[in-house]
Amino acid sequence: MNRQNESSTEATTENVNSAKLDPNTPEILESQRGRNEVTHDSANPAKLDVDGYIFRDGKLKKKKKKVYTDVYGDDDDTIIVKSNTTNRYKKHKSRGHHHHHHSKRRKMKTWKKVLLSIACVLLGLIVIAVGTVAYLIYQGGNELFNSDIHVTAPQGIETEENGKYVVYNGETYKFNEKVTSVLCMGVDKRDLDENNNSKVKASGGQADVLMLVSIDTSNGKITLFNISRDAMVDVTMYSAGGAYAGTEKQQICLSYAYGDGKESSCENTVNSVQRLFYNIPINTYFSLDLDGIAALNDSVGGVDVVSPETIGSFVEGESYHLVGEQAESFVRTRDTSKVDSNNMRMQRQKVYIQSFMDTVLQQTKKDLTIPLDLFNASAPYSCTNLNPSKVTYLAQQAVLGGLSGIDMVSVPGQVKMGTKYAEFNVSEAEFYQMFLNVYYTKIG
Repeated sequence: MNRQNESSTEATTENVNSAKLDPNTPEILESQRGRNEVTHDSANPAKLDVDGYIFRDGKLKKKKKKVYTDVYGDDDDTIIVKSNTTNRYKKHKSRGHHHHHHSKRRKMKTWKKVLLSIACVLLGLIVIAVGTVAYLIYQGGNELFNSDIHVTAPQGIETEENGKYVVYNGETYKFNEKVTSVLCMGVDKRDLDENNNSKVKASGGQADVLMLVSIDTSNGKITLFNISRDAMVDVTMYSAGGAYAGTEKQQICLSYAYGDGKESSCENTVNSVQRLFYNIPINTYFSLDLDGIAALNDSVGGVDVVSPETIGSFVEGESYHLVGEQAESFVRTRDTSKVDSNNMRMQRQKVYIQSFMDTVLQQTKKDLTIPLDLFNASAPYSCTNLNPSKVTYLAQQAVLGGLSGIDMVSVPGQVKMGTKYAEFNVSEAEFYQMFLNVYYTKIG
């Protein structure tokens, strides 16, 4: 019985081998040569295992190759690998270095996170800064302009809608609502607070320099009206106790004296200048004491001038780079023995202010914060209702308007000696045309 089973098994094996395998295949030859160990179970054809083949489900099927690699070489940086699937040699980074690069990539990711965080913070700061500037510009615009105007005119000039429209010499003019005015005052005191601790009126000093700065925000044009300190206008007077004492035609510089040397003095001087300028809105003022001249001058790196006259240490036609006290000397010195000494001084002041403003505007082109820096530099020596909102708005408008230039003019008139002091009388017809050209637009 056993022999029959063995014969049957052998027959089956032979049939399988003859039916499914070619004895001349490389695999059979390899197995026959003993290169690979193969176990045959003649009792069970399903377990027949030939190199590279296996009998399964009544069929001889090719085995799936296992992928292996052999390392043939190694150095500090690379290893040489042969794969049984491609028979090709490849260079790979060693495992130690491979781990190192993973670590490096992790470090790079950390730096990226840090850089991204910094970028987000900077972006947030930029957004806040832009938002702050935008708010300041908006607020400044609201504070600098008046929608309700009551502009007057010389006697006999026809006006409509509280001076919004004017008919003059056959031409119709409309008030330019894009123009704003800033009154600048130079006070003949070293300290605006000096002798004013009790806020005694009529002891505030005098405004030796008066400059009305007109800024057309629609085109960036700036006009500076140089007003003689001796110009005769109606000045509001107050007693030493602060009681109203009426008005009287006096030198306009005395308006500052009837006050506390600061806010009330500035406000009283604004009122006098408004009377001279036909009640135009003047929402902003700025007064500077004597020590502030050098401080402002040096904050822009000094000012270059050519002296229009020979006086003191200055020679007509000579160029000077003014620093420190030189600036004060240039704009203040005058020969009081001459009736028109203030007019000559005003010529030097015009030269200085023109150069100073040109310097400021050129610097503002490169840095919009320059006006704010000047504002801060002048703070210890000044009294003003200027604020960051107004300064930012004016700087932005000046830059966006193209910095079309500064036109400096003097209020026209004649000076004569009065009973005690020099008196400057304005030439009204000439001045009114100048006034219309700046504050109005011709429409027909």
